[in-house]
Amino acid sequence: MNKYRMLKKAGALQEAVDSLSHASSSLTSNIGNDNAYNEDGFMQAQQAVYNAPRRPNTLVGVQSLSAANPFEQMRADEYAAIQRLNQENESYDYASAHQTRVGIQALPNLRAAPAGQHDAPFANNAGGRHIAIDPHTGRHLPPAPKSNNTALSHRMEVEMGLFFHTIPEGQRVLLTDKNGRGELIDGPQRVWSWGKKTQVLSQYTAYPGEFLIVRKRDGSQEHIAGPVKVWFDPRIHANIEKEEALQIAAKEAIVVYASDLSGDINQVKRRIVTGPASFVPKPGEWLHTFSWHGSRGADYKKYPGALTFQKLWLMPDQMYHDVEDVRTADDVVLTIKLMLFFEMINVEKMLDETHDPIGDFINATSSDVIDLVGRYSFEDFKARTELLNQLESYSQLNDRAEQVGYRIRKIVYRGYSTTLALQAMHEQAIEARTRLKLERETENQAQELADFKQKRDFERNTNARLQQRNQHQHDLELQQKREEHNLSIQQKQHQQQLQLLQEQHESERQQREQDTLQQQEAQRRQYEQHVAYLAKLKEAGVDLTAYLTQGRADQVIELRNQNDSLSPHIHVNSNTHS
Repeated sequence: MNKYRMLKKAGALQEAVDSLSHASSSLTSNIGNDNAYNEDGFMQAQQAVYNAPRRPNTLVGVQSLSAANPFEQMRADEYAAIQRLNQENESYDYASAHQTRVGIQALPNLRAAPAGQHDAPFANNAGGRHIAIDPHTGRHLPPAPKSNNTALSHRMEVEMGLFFHTIPEGQRVLLTDKNGRGELIDGPQRVWSWGKKTQVLSQYTAYPGEFLIVRKRDGSQEHIAGPVKVWFDPRIHANIEKEEALQIAAKEAIVVYASDLSGDINQVKRRIVTGPASFVPKPGEWLHTFSWHGSRGADYKKYPGALTFQKLWLMPDQMYHDVEDVRTADDVVLTIKLMLFFEMINVEKMLDETHDPIGDFINATSSDVIDLVGRYSFEDFKARTELLNQLESYSQLNDRAEQVGYRIRKIVYRGYSTTLALQAMHEQAIEARTRLKLERETENQAQELADFKQKRDFERNTNARLQQRNQHQHDLELQQKREEHNLSIQQKQHQQQLQLLQEQHESERQQREQDTLQQQEAQRRQYEQHVAYLAKLKEAGVDLTAYLTQGRADQVIELRNQNDSLSPHIHVNSNTHS
């Protein structure tokens, strides 16, 4: 309703605008002149004046002008225009609009807008301006220099017109009306803002490994681990801070104390957090800070409070320690140099029993060393220095370490030092002993060198004979292999010749057999022919006996047997042949 009442008074507003016409000539004459303006040094202004639909010919448009020099005159003319509107009993709070600098900004030389476009949003930078606003107070800030950095900061820009505000995407504003009621608006939006206080809110972001500390106006506090983002709301939040989370590596631990407000009495509880972890404290928690004996620079001497830290090292550790002013039984003052290896076993026990375990180790070690060295003279001590490497020699140290939750793993004796005079005498004695030792070692080395040469010569001759024998044996083996090879060749040749002779003999034998068979066959055939011939003669009645013996027998004896059953017996006496 206030909007439409204002539109009906557009005539009065037009008169106010006409009263500003004297500034238009000085402003419009410089438009487009790049040499006369510095765009970063002044603001763009905008005003939209609407009229009722029944009077379209009274609608006026908007023209955005830039000015540098007449800015003060523009402000005076602006107040004059607002005063005229207030005299017309306009119920809207133009003064509050001016206080937020989103009201009339003395825009002379207004021109008429086309009909039907009086409700259209302003565009092309002709209907708006960018104003920097403090997110906490809502006050305007001076223009910021141009920059390519687009990171979020407390100085944000919103496009603000006379009646509307454009909220970009990814931003949030708090609109407060004249009754003090606030409303959160998230972009992208275009909202009606006439007479409302606009406050651009900041966004706080925590990435992995970080956390936000959110303190509220009611006295409460909240810690939020990243990744997270929180919008600052001045109605709820007092302030927001970003902190780094405490990174705890493996074999490390921290001691955390927390206030317990659940009961009537404020109690404090303790807990131990071991790594690997990323620690984010809760509201009301704090870390225990240790202050132990430690070294300063390259000096091995330990000083109280020189080692200050919050993270405990749970892995085996070591330290150098020099026990000074240690007297032997014959009053020789020594400084015993040690190296201690230890390991924390029980953190709770350490927290309950001591505030400086390193200091306890130093005192216990000094007591054990003084007690041990005081039993012997200086010469006896030098002969028994191995006792300082044995854990059994440090009874007080072992007992104290067990009481405070530690375990002594090993102690290494690194040597001793004494007064300058005694040290000089000791060095002279050492020098004399060293010289005699060196001479003896030199003579021993000479003898060993002669023995070495003799041994080497013997070994060299032995190797030469061995090589000669091996060479002779090698030659014999070669000769034997050569003869064996020749013999093998001869054997192969003999076998080949023998095989040839055997083959030749076999061939001859087969030939003889074949010839014999042929002869026998020929004789058989001849005999058969002769038998056939004789058979034919017998058939012809020829006496074959006479025929066969004719002219061939010297004496013919004919035996006739009258009795066929008896076989004749003939006895031939060779002497009868004369």
